[in-house]
Amino acid sequence: MNPSNINFEEFELPFSSISPELEEDEMLSAYEVKDNMESNIPKEAIFIGCIDSEVGNWTSWSIKDDYYIIPLNDETYNWALFRISWDDNWGTWNWCFDARLSGCESDYKEAAKFILHKLWEKWEFDLNDKSNQPYVDLLNAI
Repeated sequence: MNPSNINFEEFELPFSSISPELEEDEMLSAYEVKDNMESNIPKEAIFIGCIDSEVGNWTSWSIKDDYYIIPLNDETYNWALFRISWDDNWGTWNWCFDARLSGCESDYKEAAKFILHKLWEKWEFDLNDKSNQPYVDLLNAI
């Protein structure tokens, strides 16, 4: 694969703005929110795996990220990587649109691995550090 462009600038995908119609006093649980988000993901998106881990430093927090890749039908990019991510501090699920890639037209697995490697490199993850084993496991599962 010879990707020509990877972009980490902020972007959104159209399905992320869809939200359920609620009565004025109705609240959704965190998992109902996640279910709703998942139901809005277009069928052409491909679930590539999840990270379910705990990070310990001076405190600890839970990481729950469901990763997806979706083909893009625009003139600039072929693929976008996004996540549904648990915010352990606020107790909410959020859309995270991480990167877009051009130069890889057909193979989602190659595109996903390339984007993830570059994304985690940007985040300064050392994939040789045993605390980052869940990320290595995700790459190996693709």
